[in-house]
Amino acid sequence: MAGPLHGVKVVELTMFQQGPVAGMRLGDLGAEVIKIEPPQGDPSRGFMRLIGAMAGLSGPNYYFEHCNRNKRGLVLDLKQPQGMEVFFKLIGQADVFVNNLSIEAPQRMGISADKCLEVNPRLIYAQASGWGRRGPDAAELSFDYTGIARSGLMMSCGEAGAPPTNMLPGIGDEMGALVCAWAVCAALYARERTGQGQVVDTSLMGSVIANLGLIMAAPAILGQAFPRQVRTQGGNAIYNHYCCADGKWLALAHLQPERYWPKVLGALDLAELENDPRFDSVEARGQNAEELVALFDQRFAQKDRAEWLAILDEHGCIATPVQTPLEVAEDPQTLANDYVHQTEHPEHGALKMVGFPWDFSQTPAAFQRPAPGLGEHSEEILTELGYSQEEIQGLREQEVIN
Repeated sequence: MAGPLHGVKVVELTMFQQGPVAGMRLGDLGAEVIKIEPPQGDPSRGFMRLIGAMAGLSGPNYYFEHCNRNKRGLVLDLKQPQGMEVFFKLIGQADVFVNNLSIEAPQRMGISADKCLEVNPRLIYAQASGWGRRGPDAAELSFDYTGIARSGLMMSCGEAGAPPTNMLPGIGDEMGALVCAWAVCAALYARERTGQGQVVDTSLMGSVIANLGLIMAAPAILGQAFPRQVRTQGGNAIYNHYCCADGKWLALAHLQPERYWPKVLGALDLAELENDPRFDSVEARGQNAEELVALFDQRFAQKDRAEWLAILDEHGCIATPVQTPLEVAEDPQTLANDYVHQTEHPEHGALKMVGFPWDFSQTPAAFQRPAPGLGEHSEEILTELGYSQEEIQGLREQEVIN
């Protein structure tokens, strides 16, 4: 069965992660995505060298593969007039154009929103920038790290008094990509009603702030920040995480403490604390939090995590393992829902990839093709645009395509 965006044509001029993943997600949903690259290619094609230096990982370029599946690849030199001619032919037939260039770059390159919408008034022109289209820093460059730093994420994790949390790379770009793809879908729906294309602007900064919505609502509405917590002093001990005898962690998640307090005490065999005046109300437990968390730490340290999870489940508690990324990739729940997707890659064989965050009963998302080689589909795409073999060869000799 075809995906919900089957028949939608997307042209993408992107690099690194935020823009490529936005295109990838549209491709997951069934859109036909053409990735345009300059002759030297997307810089992320060489990213494993940096990843190896930073994290010691080795093997195929998982970064590029993840960001660029479900696309065809076209090398196009937009510095040459013939390259621009090809570009605007593509735009004339496209439903969507996605880029993650800096705000002013398309104007300098001659591919501004005004120009593209003049060629194709029904086009959805989506730009996933760093800081948005307006404001004093709109034209500044950005990367994932700058986005998560400035947008509050690094100070919304970790414990009170600690330095900004050192986040693993990419989470901001992934947020930005999903928000961009979501906005494109909304704009396509609007076009169905109005017949009009439009500019869709999303940004790394705006996407991270939106994903921090509940945390950001406190300073926005109250003028007060929700404070970073210290685990050993957590004001709600049954909404906290604990280390078990085998060194593995679990998390309790009870936001109705009066309802679940007796259940947790029953599971931990600490029923005597139920009427202890230090802990017999939400307020009392908050005032004596450090003492209570210490008691829980001592108790959880007596059994392995699997045993505790079984006991907590028997007592009707809400608990889950705190998992490493490696554990998540093997989690039966992850695999059952295609959150990690198992596929057959033509080059790498059996392969697991990050899958799909949505499930459609009639129009499912799917892995359709691996990330393209540099210019892998250039001739195929130009043939579809009506270029003859002689014309394609001429463009190749002039190094407009590879």
